[in-house]
Amino acid sequence: MAVRSGGHDFFGRSLTADGILLDMRRMKTVSIASHRASVRVGGGIIAGDLQEELDRHGLFTPTGQSKTVGYVSWACGGGYGFYVGSYGFGVDQILEAKVVTASGTVIDTREDEELLWALRGTGAGTFGVVTELTVKVYPVPKLYAGYLAFPLSEAAAVFDGFQKLVTTDFPDEFSGDALVAHPDMLPLGLSEPCFAFLWCWAARNGNLEPAKGFLRRMTVLGKVLANTVEETSPAVYGVGDSSSPTFFRSVNIQQLDANIGTIFAQHSPVHPLSAVIIHNNHGPSVGDEHRDAVNCCFANRFPHIILGFHGGTYCGAASNTTALHEARDWVERLKEEADKKGLALTKRFPSFCPPEEVNPLQCFNQQTLERLESLKRRTDPSNRFHGGICRDFGVM
Repeated sequence: MAVRSGGHDFFGRSLTADGILLDMRRMKTVSIASHRASVRVGGGIIAGDLQEELDRHGLFTPTGQSKTVGYVSWACGGGYGFYVGSYGFGVDQILEAKVVTASGTVIDTREDEELLWALRGTGAGTFGVVTELTVKVYPVPKLYAGYLAFPLSEAAAVFDGFQKLVTTDFPDEFSGDALVAHPDMLPLGLSEPCFAFLWCWAARNGNLEPAKGFLRRMTVLGKVLANTVEETSPAVYGVGDSSSPTFFRSVNIQQLDANIGTIFAQHSPVHPLSAVIIHNNHGPSVGDEHRDAVNCCFANRFPHIILGFHGGTYCGAASNTTALHEARDWVERLKEEADKKGLALTKRFPSFCPPEEVNPLQCFNQQTLERLESLKRRTDPSNRFHGGICRDFGVM
């Protein structure tokens, strides 16, 4: 059995062969509470559709970089994206959930706080099917966002300057997310590989002057190939569909510095959809005290950067064995170089790891793991939902 909403899992966990696929995409309701502080969403709502519907009511909730990702799985799995510094992770927005277990029992987490705690960090397909989430919403912030691109050949110097800048001044409003990209990937008319900040400043107070000043400080980090940063909105800003055959791996690192910049400069993306996706996580929500305040099991509450080595090929292309092998070799070289330089952290993000490499103790501490296993035995004793991001809960 597998559960699908956006279908973006890099390792096929939202698909199954010789089994049952529960396709959630028609469950896409959006119901805004009368107090306008929360919204109930169906288990199949897509992030971009949710953002557009909320925008029509002057509201917003954090979503990820990609508009086409399934929102519920994104939020329950952790919820990285542009807004972590100013609003917190996706898990921090979850207020309530309805879950259908393997036995057909419908659980409302208002009556099961342990399940709510677990859903905030283990994904949407581990203990049952999440048919509905209630999440926080906010007034739409002013957004200053776009691409700020530099030559990939200058990545070491740009990273060094950026790290010095954010060591002394890393505004919560600024995401710090970025992309290593092939020139054909971005709509910028570039002729060389680039390092592009997915530049995003969310001004909850409506004042964009600090954003403009911070952008000016970043434009001197190197030769600017493109700068499309402008006032926009969360309903507009984000990455669209970039589907292709893909080989994906990831590492967590402490910071963007000259070492990782040198690696990127020496290994340019090999195909238009070969890229390094960079999530830069900082701000109040990364502290352990925030995890306890939210009551969630999500473990990555420390300043860290996720490097997602996205070995894509061509948009909309059918499987091309040669191109995919080239992309895979590129990903493995990048990961090997990061490992050789000792840059990888022990803690990992299970959604970005192949199932065979998900070590629960690298994702959760022992006490958390024991609670999760106990809950798994209660809600899914036969392990029907074995395709989740941590499939060994309750059967270890």
